[in-house]
Order: sequence, then C-alpha cells, then structure tokens
Amino acid sequence: MKDLLKIMRECGTIETTSLSTTPATTDPIVQLIECLLVKFDFDAAQEKLIDCEAVLQTDYFLCIQSQSFMEEARIQIFEHYCRIHHKIEVKTLAEKLAMDTSRAEKWIVDLIRSSTLLNAKIENECVVMGFAGSDKVSVYEQVMEKTKDLNMRSTALVSNLNRVLEDARVEKQKRIMASREDE
Repeated sequence: MKDLLKIMRECGTIETTSLSTTPATTDPIVQLIECLLVKFDFDAAQEKLIDCEAVLQTDYFLCIQSQSFMEEARIQIFEHYCRIHHKIEVKTLAEKLAMDTSRAEKWIVDLIRSSTLLNAKIENECVVMGFAGSDKVSVYEQVMEKTKDLNMRSTALVSNLNRVLEDARVEKQKRIMASREDE
C-alpha cells in the first residue's frame, strides 16, 4: 500500500502539498486511497468505499475483482481505524465498512480469528483492540537483552585478536629468520 501511495504521489495523482478541497481526480478508488492513507478521513473513505463498489461492479474488466477489492479495502479501513481507536462500537465499525451491523460483526469475528496481527475481542457490542506487536518492551529490558552476552563476546573478540597478532608476530619472525639465512 505504501508503494502504491508513493507511485501515486510521483505521478501527481495525489496532491500532498495542496490544501485545496477539490480532488486531483474523480476516480473513487484513488480518492479512497487518498482519504484513507493521506487524510485519514474515515467518513470520506466510507463514502468512497460505496462509490468504489458501484464503479467496480459496472466496470467490465474489474467486476470479477470487485469482491476481492472490497474485502481488502475493508481490511485496510479496519486496520487503520483500529490503530487510532482502541475501543470501537461494532455499529460504528459497520458504518465505516459500509456493512450492516450483523454482517460486520460476523466479518470482524472472522477477521480476528484468521489474523495473526490482531489481538482483539468483542465485548458488550464493542471491539477492544490491540495489535500483537503493541506490547512495548521497556528501554531497560531492550538494553539488557542487547548486552546480555556482551562480556562473553568481548572476551572472544580479544582472544581472536591476540591469536591474530601472535600469528602475525610468528610470521614476521619466520621472514626475518629466512632473510638472515639467505644472507
């Protein structure tokens, strides 16, 4: 997704420096990506998602991929929305995903079951979120982990360095002895 966004910026499809409210393009797919990844405007992304579904279903070449696109777009919206909000009502998520509440709840449960990144559960009509990598390790623990075997590695390094230096001394002595014998 980041690569797609970079390409769209380079092509001038998405204006990142412009503050104008008029879109650079009328393509709802591009507008969906812009709303989601540039502006983080989930209300506009919700509207664009509905527009995308209509466009994809009427396009001759893309109609066979419309369900796949909608599924991936919903996953992107869900993940971005959940990274910002840690407790979300299922009803609110259903609106953001352009789905009815019961279908959205089933979709979210299936997504939570199949995903390894999500650490979520549904409690009292709310989705309580967390991501698997979100458990922060303290700086102290990070330093201790990195330096755990530092003494052993330092000792091994000194030993190897001494061996290399000794080998160099022996080689030098051999060359000196060989040059003296030749004279």
